[in-house]
Parts: sequence; structure tokens; C-alpha cells
Amino acid sequence: MKKCDLVMKGGITSGIVYPGAVAELAKEYEFVNIGGTSAGAIAAAVTAAAEYGRKSGKNANAFAGVKALSGWLAGSEGGRSRLLQLFQPSAATKPLFDLAIAWLETKNLVKVVRKLLATFATYAGPAFVIGLGAAAIAGVAAWKTPSLLLGILLLVVALALLALGGVAAVVASVGEAAKYAWDVLPREQFGMCNGATHERGPVPGLTQWLHEKIMELAGVNDALTCGDLESVGVHLEMMTTNLTWGRPHRLPFEQNHFFFDAAELRRLFPEAVVQRMIGSAAPNADGLYPFPDAANLPIVVAARMSLSFPVLLTALPLRAYDYGRKWPAGTPRQPEVCWFSDGGISSNFPVHFFDAPIPRWPTFAINLDNWTKRYHDDGQRVYVPDSNRSGIVARWRSVTSLVSFFGAIVNTMQNWRDNMLLHVPGQRDRIAHVLLLGDEGGLNLTMDETQMTSLASRGAEAAQILGARFGDHPPAGTKLTWTNHKWVRFLSFMGALQRSFASIDNAFVDADVPRYPDLVCGSEPPPSYDSAKTQAMCAAVTDFAKHIHEDFAQQPFVKENLPKPPLDLRAMPRE
Repeated sequence: MKKCDLVMKGGITSGIVYPGAVAELAKEYEFVNIGGTSAGAIAAAVTAAAEYGRKSGKNANAFAGVKALSGWLAGSEGGRSRLLQLFQPSAATKPLFDLAIAWLETKNLVKVVRKLLATFATYAGPAFVIGLGAAAIAGVAAWKTPSLLLGILLLVVALALLALGGVAAVVASVGEAAKYAWDVLPREQFGMCNGATHERGPVPGLTQWLHEKIMELAGVNDALTCGDLESVGVHLEMMTTNLTWGRPHRLPFEQNHFFFDAAELRRLFPEAVVQRMIGSAAPNADGLYPFPDAANLPIVVAARMSLSFPVLLTALPLRAYDYGRKWPAGTPRQPEVCWFSDGGISSNFPVHFFDAPIPRWPTFAINLDNWTKRYHDDGQRVYVPDSNRSGIVARWRSVTSLVSFFGAIVNTMQNWRDNMLLHVPGQRDRIAHVLLLGDEGGLNLTMDETQMTSLASRGAEAAQILGARFGDHPPAGTKLTWTNHKWVRFLSFMGALQRSFASIDNAFVDADVPRYPDLVCGSEPPPSYDSAKTQAMCAAVTDFAKHIHEDFAQQPFVKENLPKPPLDLRAMPRE
């Protein structure tokens, strides 16, 4: 089979797009590197488990199970979709969750207000009674007054007071609900649902369901780890956001500074998962266990850390030691909480995952985008660029009100890097955009079966286009083939490399500033990171500088007709 990598965007319920897409690609490709964020992380975990089952021989039909997921999620139990039933609030947050679902299910303000008043009515009744009493007094005065004009005026005042009482009742309920959320959500780890099972019924909580599905697809009886995946040549990465440090992290962690409280994580994960995380490790003096390395990290834990959509799903607490903080003499350093939330906060579409400058095989990416008039065709639900110039135009966002203005600010802060990469040559031709209407995907937890089935079919369609385009026998007339993709990537990278070499050449040959060959080949030892191979390094750097100057800087091999927009080579820390 051909090899490929796969990256999937976050989008909460939009993730129902992915099972059909994955199953379609799996017909012709084996997945080597798999990544995602948020809902894309769930799909990545499921894909990785299925590839493990296929490669290990423990579940040869694993991808048939992946394909069946969309139909299962779209189905219902007891009159409610299984997708919705995966999100199970705790007892403390259920009033808030039920209120949110009432709005999603009805979009009817009157019904939502009735639900609000029924749930948060401590102060609503007195507020309405006061208004009703004032209205009654005004009404009696209107009836008793001998003046017709004054009576009409008092009657209008009575009706206004009655309406004001109703408004006061609603405002009081809103205030009570806001105060309840303010008090309860921090105690519940800043979310309404923690992923555990809280309701009796055939559908478990999200995390329990995902753990069981991963084991089923992989054909194992224990928590599947990233190390298990690596043993069959599958690599998994996900994005999470460390709110305490204000930065994203890739999972598994490349630098592990973190510890976990086993009792805390038992609230979030099945016991088998926590035991796999503990392994043979012993707790430290503070009773904390080291967060597992890649070999021992259950993939359900990585997925849960990536999909912690704020307020809907609880954040996940780990512990770390703040070595930049001064502690009183003789006082042992104390562990402090690091809150991990949704990876989509910092990178909702990590299209940069697995992206070698010159790739050996394709890295497919599936983006979730809102349908807009830029697509022209009202019936278009999947967009894939069809020429080297397609997809280069920036996506416009309508800003017409204060709400949309601040929404655009948040969207830009969250997605600016991902959005820029969508238009890069050698990137845009490998990305399929699944287009969503306003009532599809996202926080639309109450989509019906028809909507979810439609989303799933679009995922399969997107995968069919990408798979055929990059296959051995692309459809007649296809311009953006795998060969074309490699050529564009080669030109883009070599153009960026040439510009970078020109900068290096200036630093090596400019006599007006200290030259780097002099630093390496000088008589004084380097000031830090001393090397025992300085002499060999001197010879290598001198040869390197000569090669750059003569073959690249003086005789550029790439001059014109480079793919647009041009790229820069930059030193960037890994997440």
C-alpha cells in the first residue's frame, strides 16, 4: 500500500466528517503519521488504533469499524442522538447544561426563558410578584379614578409595571444562572462535562466510549499507548494548550516537566487507563506520579487533553514545579497546577505537523470551513483547489457589527498561523475543505440524523478527491498530481533555501563585521558549548562557506517563476 500522513482540524461535532474520510483513504493508503486537534484528536486516536489493529493483525477489519462510527453517532437512543448523549454533565453542572441544550434544541427564546425560569427561580418569583403588586395597585387606581384620561394613563402604567415585573423575573434568573456558573464551573474544573459516565443508559460518557472504541479497533484488552503504535510504525501527535504557561504543547510531550495526581485523573479516566499511566513508577514526596513518556502514554489521555473544549468539557489538571519562583529558605518547593485545555485554542488545524521540506509521501489534511458566497455554488459542500493558482486568495470574514468585530479578533488570534499555511504553495493542494452550513458541526450538539449523515458523506467525498489525485493513476485532466505536488514543494523550498543561503553568505564573507569562520577557527576556544572537535568543525565550516558563496549566492539556481507566496526558513521552537 502507499503511505500517507493525515492531519485533522478541530470542530466539536464536525468531527463526524472524519470516519468516512479515514475509511476511504485506508483503502489505498497506510497511515504513518497521524495528527489532530480537539475533535480532530478523537479522529486521530481512532485512526491510529485502527492502523495498529490492521498492521499488528489483531483486527484486520478495523477500518470497517471506523466507517461504521458515523452511522452509530448519527443514530439515536431513547429519542436523542448518541452524539449528544456522549456529553454527560455532572450533577452540579446539569442545570447549566440542560439550559444550553434547550437553546440548541429549540432556538426558541420563549421556551428557553421558560426553562431558565423553571431552573433558576429563587429570585424570579419575588421580582415578578413585586411587579404584579405594583401593576395591581395601578390597575385599582385606574378603575377607581373618575377621570377617563387619568384612568387610561394608569391602566397603561399597570401594564408597563406588569411587563417590567416579567422582565425583572427574567433578569433575576439570568443573574442567578450567571452566579451559579461563576461558583460551580471552577469547582468542576471549568467545564460542564468531564467525559466520564454520569447517566444510566446504553451510551457511556465520551472518554469511556473513546477508550472502549480504541481497544475494539486495535484488538487489545488494555489501554493502547503511543509506544504500542510506534512498535508497528505508526506515529501519533496531538495539540493541547497549557493555559497556565500560555503556550501550546504537542502530545506526547518532548520535554516532560509534568506530574499527575492519580486520584484526580480517576475522575476523568477508567481505572485501567490510570494504571497504565502509573506503570511501575513510584510517587514522589508530594504523592504525584511523573506524567508518562511517549512509550507509556495512553492515546485516550492525549486525545482527552486535546479536546477539552472550554466550558463544554473540563480542563485537565497536571502538576509542575515553578523553578522561577523564589521560595522561603528551608521551605520545600510545592507543586502547582497547570491547566490543559483545548488544543484548538492555540492551533485548531496543525497543518504543519509532519511537514518535511521535501516530502517522501503526501500529508493529507482535512479542514472544516463555513460555506460562504466565495464558493459561488450553493450546493458545493467540498472544496479542493484544482490548479496551482487555486486557493491562493485569502478567506474573507464579514465584519459588520461589534459582535462580529470581536469574533474576528478572537478568530485571528486563534487561527492566524493555520490560516496563513492554508495558502502556501505545496500546502493548499493537499488540503480538502469540508464546507458547513450555520446549523452544522461546531456546537450544534442537537443535529439530526440527516445532517450528520450528510456531514459524513462529505468527509468521504473529500478523501476520494485527495486519494485519487495523489494516487498512481489520477483522473484524466488532473493537474495537481503527486508529481506536481513534489515539484512545487521542491521549488518553494529551494527558493527559500537560496534566500537563506544568501543571508548566511553575508555573515560569512562580510569583512566589516566579525566573521563566523573566524569564530569557529579562531585561536580562542568557544565561549560556551565547547566542542572537542573544533578543528574538524573549522574545516567543515570553511568548506561550507566556500560552497555557499560559489554555488548558491553567486550563481542562484532558482531565479524566476517561483510558486507564490514565497516562503522563509525560520528557526521556530517546537510546541
